[in-house]
Amino acid sequence: MRQHAQSASEPLAAYGRKARNRAFSSGFYWLINTPDAGRLLTFWTLNALQAMVVTAGAAFILPNIFVREPGWFMTFGLLCGFVFMTVVFSLVSLFGNVGKAMAIVLLVLQIAGAGGTYPVELIPPFFQQLNPWLPFTYAIDVMREAVGGIVWENVEHDVKRLLSFAVAALLAGLLLKAPLTPWMRVLKEKAAQSGLFH
Repeated sequence: MRQHAQSASEPLAAYGRKARNRAFSSGFYWLINTPDAGRLLTFWTLNALQAMVVTAGAAFILPNIFVREPGWFMTFGLLCGFVFMTVVFSLVSLFGNVGKAMAIVLLVLQIAGAGGTYPVELIPPFFQQLNPWLPFTYAIDVMREAVGGIVWENVEHDVKRLLSFAVAALLAGLLLKAPLTPWMRVLKEKAAQSGLFH
């Protein structure tokens, strides 16, 4: 009797496994089949190579530069590059040439307000208020940890903040691409008609 019940439940278990595998594969297919996914993976790869060259050069080749944790320095460099590429790619994917301009504005704001050139206490109040909202703030902090000695509580805080920027950028790209595409197409046509952009 028990053997009969067990054999009767086997097709149901097999069906459950197939349905679960089918749901996973279709969700994964949806994730990688977005129009910009291939380009994003290409940019991530190029970005990783650049990050490895820059951080390895700073840690091992350039003279008179001391990095206490070179392995972590390179790892954090890869993480920062991943985050920045995701943010820039999402902006450009959503807004086209306008997104490129937005990325440049973000870059300028980060150079001035992230505390990399001057301590946060010495920059103007506007940039002090902006400082916690800039990804570069946490990138600088996590790279400093690798240079001077790691305090893991600080690293955990900075990595979580950096990853939150990347997740927000990815979600914005995935959720807003379809609604914004018609508007951006009209904007692109108007810009082409104006002759201001080529």
